[in-house]
Amino acid sequence: MKNIIARLFWQSPFEALHRHMLKVKECTDMLKPLIEAFILGDRTLIEERVERISKLEHEADIIKNEIREHLPHHVFMPVDRSDILRFLREEDAIADSVEDVARLIEMRKTSVPQDLKEELMELVNKVGETVKALENVTSEIKVLSQSSFSRSEEEKISSLIKDVDKKEFEADLLQQKAAKKLFSLEDKMDPTSVLLLMRIMGEVGSVADHAQNTGDRLRCIIAR
Repeated sequence: MKNIIARLFWQSPFEALHRHMLKVKECTDMLKPLIEAFILGDRTLIEERVERISKLEHEADIIKNEIREHLPHHVFMPVDRSDILRFLREEDAIADSVEDVARLIEMRKTSVPQDLKEELMELVNKVGETVKALENVTSEIKVLSQSSFSRSEEEKISSLIKDVDKKEFEADLLQQKAAKKLFSLEDKMDPTSVLLLMRIMGEVGSVADHAQNTGDRLRCIIAR
């Protein structure tokens, strides 16, 4: 792993950041299967998927730490070291939030009301789209460095970042919709279940929030 990251930095720091993003997305791709198991109430399946998410999040952390270790302190790079670290922090927070969702679901056996299932899956699907849009951005930033930050490439990436913003906004709306539905059902549920479901939905929404924040960090890098 260390040799791989070192070689990537020899090419560009963005190569390493994209490699990290691929692992983060792999973790995020487990969010939908996890929520599907949660809706089914299948505790065995939930435990399997929580374990898988935890493993992927740990692998993302390993890549993150290798990037920090190999990030030059005194060598000229196309962007500031601090900007790269901020970008990496937000990118890594995506996987952290996915693991937080998993731990919340794992900690208590909670039933998802039938009337909430559609709204919950809509939210999860939109969050997945948001992270996929960010992955499209990080696949393009490799080209940005190779083009010496050309104007045309910056404009292309800015357009891709706007797509992340759009999908995150749509995820926010779906989170609000799901919250309203949950509160409309609270008289039929115990307070602890209502609270836990609200926290789970909030953490699912945080996955999209961190994806947008990552895009914002890149926007700042381009603007300098």
